[in-house]
Amino acid sequence: MKTYAQIENGKVVNTVIADDNFATQHGLVLCENGGIGWDYINGQFVDNRPKPVIETVTPPAPTKEQLLAELQILTSKINALV
Repeated sequence: MKTYAQIENGKVVNTVIADDNFATQHGLVLCENGGIGWDYINGQFVDNRPKPVIETVTPPAPTKEQLLAELQILTSKINALV
């Protein structure tokens, strides 16, 4: 048993595990790499699926005033320990 791809309009629309006779009868293509959504171009499986866009958001740097306020809070906590 091997994995075969069902191709429609140059796209893999399904993959099937089957024997050679079944695959031949149903026009399936041997698929050693590739999967649903891949393109089948000139006998090759090509992954042209859209890549997810990962956006990273960098928080704004703290202002001088914010840092001084944090420093004051930390200084108070340190002094309370002494």
